Amino acid sequence: MRTPDQTDGLVIETAKRGTFQITVVEKGTLDSMKNAILSSKVEGQTTIISIVPEGTNVKAGDLVCELDSSVLADKETQQEIAVEKAKAAFEQGKEDLRIQEAQNESDIEAANLKLKLAQIDLKKFIEGDLLQQKNDLLGRIKLAEENLSRAQESYEYVQRLAKKGYRTQNDLESERIAVETQKINLKLVQGEFMVLEKYTEGRTLAELEANVKEYGREIERTESKTRAALSQKVAELRARELTYEVESKKYERLVAQIKACKIYATQDGQVVYANIRDGRPTENVMIDVGVAVRERQPIINLPDLDSMKVNARIHESRISMVRPGMSAIVKIDAYPEETFHGEVDSVASVPSSTGGFGSTTREYDAVVRITDSSDKVNKLRPGLTASTEILVERREDVLQIPLQANLSFGAKQYVFAANGRKVELRAVKVGKSNANFLEILDGLTEGEGVVMNPQSNFKKEISDLEAELAKELGKEVPKLPEGLTPPKSDAPGVSPGQPGQPGSGALASLGGPGGASGAVEAAERPVAGGPPRGEGKPPEGARPPGGFDPMARFNSMDKDQDGKVTRSEAEGRMAENFENFDSDSDGSVTKDEFLAVMAKFRAAGGPPGQRQAESGGN
Repeated sequence: MRTPDQTDGLVIETAKRGTFQITVVEKGTLDSMKNAILSSKVEGQTTIISIVPEGTNVKAGDLVCELDSSVLADKETQQEIAVEKAKAAFEQGKEDLRIQEAQNESDIEAANLKLKLAQIDLKKFIEGDLLQQKNDLLGRIKLAEENLSRAQESYEYVQRLAKKGYRTQNDLESERIAVETQKINLKLVQGEFMVLEKYTEGRTLAELEANVKEYGREIERTESKTRAALSQKVAELRARELTYEVESKKYERLVAQIKACKIYATQDGQVVYANIRDGRPTENVMIDVGVAVRERQPIINLPDLDSMKVNARIHESRISMVRPGMSAIVKIDAYPEETFHGEVDSVASVPSSTGGFGSTTREYDAVVRITDSSDKVNKLRPGLTASTEILVERREDVLQIPLQANLSFGAKQYVFAANGRKVELRAVKVGKSNANFLEILDGLTEGEGVVMNPQSNFKKEISDLEAELAKELGKEVPKLPEGLTPPKSDAPGVSPGQPGQPGSGALASLGGPGGASGAVEAAERPVAGGPPRGEGKPPEGARPPGGFDPMARFNSMDKDQDGKVTRSEAEGRMAENFENFDSDSDGSVTKDEFLAVMAKFRAAGGPPGQRQAESGGN
């Protein structure tokens, strides 16, 4: 033991009471909670002629992309002509049929019937068709005026935004063209109304009146001629009706395709180009002006930057600790000085394999929703790397010391306590731990000092403790469990259990070269909610003999980290000889029971890094 004046040069921390948190820390990537995908709805293939810059913040209803509609516009014009021709033919066919039906009554009364029908047609036009056409055109004029007014208001609004720099000249030009288009539409409808009033009305009236006079003079028709003519007219009308329906559907589809060439934002968000691979590993499909896109191909992803999340994956050893609703701290690599707050939104019930072929690693997808204000969240971007620290447990007024001050000898824990100028080795009882601190249940009081990293300052004291523990372990009867046989040493000239050799004596069960000193750091450090365990990398000079660490092996089988290994968790020889390890027959093996069996086994001799591993492992 050091003398009082030997505390100089030691790093001493104080056992303090305070808040004790157990957390789960995982890496992940940022993404939006609401992500809209805008795709091409144009049949076949077309070309992007304009698209807002990537990263632009847009509102729902904003024009974000325009596809080339020139070819479709040409087809639309041609198809419109075809529709009008088919419609005219259909209407003419119906009129011809009515005339022919009238002719079917050819006899003495046929002329009177045709005259009556002609009179009805005239009255129908004056009191029905004419009024209906006028009302229809007046309605279309009213609608065109309203469309022009809306287009003018939109143009003025975009003009104001363009002056402030919020909209581009292309947007302004598009709005101007829209205004001109509505003006043209209004003039066309007004022209139709003028033609109806000045020409169509008079012509139709004159024609119908002439028909009345003509039918008055027409007296007879032969019955056979009318029947043949009627059959012909019915067939022609049906053919024209089908033609009109087909041409109309083609036209409607072209109009819808032209409309689909303008893609509008479906929600507020930031524009992210949907750049994807086309199946060939060396060629990328890039979204840009002039690039051809196919039907249903995603063009723009529109994440809502007001609602962001972190997609993380939780290792299976910690998944039971994480539940929806837990609070979390989020650190973004791009903003290292800023802290974000979140809440666990969901945890997957099935794992996602992250390893290669045959990997046994299992991780569970978890979503952490960022709960900060929109002003703070808006600076984040999808795809950024983030680290989430999920708060599993928080307790107040917990006595704790730094992990670096702890010495782990199997199931026993020690610290070097500093009392004034005096330093003494003291056994302590520990509870849970987090990444930096260890809970002290007994052995220390608040305010007492503990020496940090004692392995580098108290080698002799630790060696004496090893010898004392080895003596205690040596008093136990070195009787192997049933079914286990002592391994043979592979070193020439060394018999099993020979003093001074690696793995000799009962203390070899503690880990490192010569006994417990290696196990001090080889044993795993504490994990959340469990006893001390290591971090998988022992410090310099503390290597388990033969590469086998009993505590690491125990912890690897302890899947739920409750400090016990059940029959379902046991592996290898331990599973085959579970009753020999379960000394109290309670259905589970504690660390003390596991270390006791390992100590008995090693006390019988043999390198602990070879077949000893098989006794409790694979």
